Amino acid sequence: MFILNYSRRNFLKALGLGVTTLAGQGCASISELIGSRASNDKPNIIFILADDLGWAELGCYGNKFNETPNLDKLSREGMRFTDAYAA
Repeated sequence: MFILNYSRRNFLKALGLGVTTLAGQGCASISELIGSRASNDKPNIIFILADDLGWAELGCYGNKFNETPNLDKLSREGMRFTDAYAA
């Protein structure tokens, strides 16, 4: 008869191994997709941090009152995120 040892420590070990394995596979897939790009190219990422700025206050999301021409231009030429969550 085979007896399993269901302790919290064994569960966390198995969970950590599974998460590490899945993360490694995901990183390998991403590196294959990016591998076609030249190695000296750097991604163009702009991180905007503003206090009390909501999505509805930018012109690219439909606001007609606040003028944000540079952010509107960036959103037209690049990528715009429409779903984000903060906890």
